[in-house]
Amino acid sequence: MAIMNNDGELTEIMEGSFLLPLRNIEELANEYGKGGKLLIETPLGFKGVGLELARYLSNKGFNVYLSGRNVWGACDFSMVSDYRLIIHLGHALPLNIFRIINNNLRVIGQKHNGDVISVEIGNNSHVVFAPVYYKPQPELLVRLRETAGGIVETNPGMLVAYASPYRLYASEIAGMFDLPIAQGPMTGCFIQFPISSPVLFVGSGYFYPLTFKLLRPRTTVYLLDVFRNMVEDVEHVYRRYLAMKVRMLDEFRNAKLVGIVISRKPGQLRQDLVNPLIKKMRELGKDFVIIELDEVSPDFINNLPVDAVINTACPRVGIDDLDRFIKPVVNAGDILKTNTLDLNNLLVW
Repeated sequence: MAIMNNDGELTEIMEGSFLLPLRNIEELANEYGKGGKLLIETPLGFKGVGLELARYLSNKGFNVYLSGRNVWGACDFSMVSDYRLIIHLGHALPLNIFRIINNNLRVIGQKHNGDVISVEIGNNSHVVFAPVYYKPQPELLVRLRETAGGIVETNPGMLVAYASPYRLYASEIAGMFDLPIAQGPMTGCFIQFPISSPVLFVGSGYFYPLTFKLLRPRTTVYLLDVFRNMVEDVEHVYRRYLAMKVRMLDEFRNAKLVGIVISRKPGQLRQDLVNPLIKKMRELGKDFVIIELDEVSPDFINNLPVDAVINTACPRVGIDDLDRFIKPVVNAGDILKTNTLDLNNLLVW
């Protein structure tokens, strides 16, 4: 069964739990993927959607592989030369990440096909970024209306924001309360619209709503959790992360040997930060080593033979995982700021 919206046709996947712009994906697969291998990659929570798409395209005659690895964002697509087309499901492609990809790869061009973006890179390969949307369930919408009613009543005109998978839920919530909705999806490191206050984030978990606080601390942000049916101000969570960040910055000052970590992910590789960081380490009188990783995670960081780490990859690593590190981890932006303790924008890269 297909459902129409303003952007084109969305197709139900997995008994109606998800909606996918299947027609647009198939058009791009026909244009770029014939005669070569296709790779489909998704976050862990969307592997079932990836499997259904792989089956569908295989039945259409494509040579399709499903990636078993997790992907954290549009910054984290695979760079494997023997695939003609990579279909990356579930993440928006923000402008800041596109710029990094363009710096690291020779981007020849990009094309929008409805909700889907295709990027041509220099080795005759294409990457397709396609959303996966949660299909709004009527019974959940009824409960969410009751849950959010009080907050909306005391905050008239609040902006409804969302990450890509929750776009349709956000549209329903904005419509039922006659609220303005953000002009596009946000990510964990980039917001493409002016940040107003207050914000009602429609989604699940703290990762995305905290982005507003990390970029503009004075913003009041409420999380309307679609699947837990609850609404809350995320200020207390932000304060907890802020305390951990201040502690890490303080402990970093005592480090003698510092690891400058770079990631090979095409949307996270920041070679341009290495020389400024080397200069800064010399000014601070610290020894340093440059370390290359694919996955900048606590499992790898905690086993590095250094006193502290400067993360040049996703800035959320130096925030969300701080309670899992056993040594100081700070972001490149923290160290390169004129005032290290300036906490107004913790996502500066």
